[in-house]
Amino acid sequence: MSTNERAVQLSFVVPVYQGEKYLQGLVERLEALRVQLEGGALPIRLLEAIFVCDEPVDGSAALLTKLTPQYSWMTVIHLARNSGQHGATAAGMLHTSGDWVISIDEDGQHDPMKVIELLDAALPTSRDVCYAQPGASVHARWWRNASSRSAKRFVAWIVGDPVVPLFNSFRLVRGEIARAAGALAGHEFYLDVALRWLTNRVTTARFEMQDPRDVSGYSFRSLLSHFRRLIMAYHPPILRWLPVLGFVGAIMCVVAGVVAVAARLIYDTIHVEGWTSLFVMVSFSTALMVSLFGLVLERLTGTLSRAQGRPAFMIVDRSKDALWRRSPSVEANVNASALTNAHVPR
Repeated sequence: MSTNERAVQLSFVVPVYQGEKYLQGLVERLEALRVQLEGGALPIRLLEAIFVCDEPVDGSAALLTKLTPQYSWMTVIHLARNSGQHGATAAGMLHTSGDWVISIDEDGQHDPMKVIELLDAALPTSRDVCYAQPGASVHARWWRNASSRSAKRFVAWIVGDPVVPLFNSFRLVRGEIARAAGALAGHEFYLDVALRWLTNRVTTARFEMQDPRDVSGYSFRSLLSHFRRLIMAYHPPILRWLPVLGFVGAIMCVVAGVVAVAARLIYDTIHVEGWTSLFVMVSFSTALMVSLFGLVLERLTGTLSRAQGRPAFMIVDRSKDALWRRSPSVEANVNASALTNAHVPR
């Protein structure tokens, strides 16, 4: 078996919307990474980079068309309409063939050279997803950093998933899982939630990242939409408690009706004609509606999960992880790197 066949093959995915100013530099850094890996001792090679044109609003598409003939590892695909960052990234993942898929932004805040550190964090313990975690503030505006952290922590509390604060568009994903997540893309799709459906083996690597843009590419309205999609993609666990709350409410309504009848017939403390019968009818009808509403919501949650294609299982091949662990150069690289990993137990 040749060195390239035994090596870990990498596929990069770059969603492109407004990156004309940054794409030239990003492509040059990817080429530098490819050359470095080809001449290095690490069992790793850059196989391809998929640039997904998500209906760019600038000259990004024309620039990529110009650059593609110069680099054999570059592939550019064009979406028929704007699908958003998560949809575009999923489309790119479907076109990959590498052992690992790395998604990065177009604006240069994600350094492709850091992929080694991501692999160092993921492969020794056979993790399936590794998120880059910034060591300091990423965005120029303090409120943008604070709001992002606060929103993720709030969602983590609402949906009961401690991994949510780790979500980041700079991610390393095992190839089979990345392509399976891409195949799940649909309406209101959230890529990181799809990844959580497929695996619990998640870790992080911490290093510096800096957004070069003075103004965020997201408007306040788009950030709110992003936040809403994240919550709804999870089907908050509170929905599963509604049937229970409905039945508890129904029992309380029945008890209240019995108490009202006793107060009228036995103790004669209610002197308004018709009030008891009206209260009993309202109590019983309310109990019935609350119970049925809870059952409908529970059924709807299951239907939505099936409609979104949430799988019951996922098969992966982790055999190449051992190749990375046994490499002396990798062991030295792991010992020399200062990484902070946050593991989620399986």
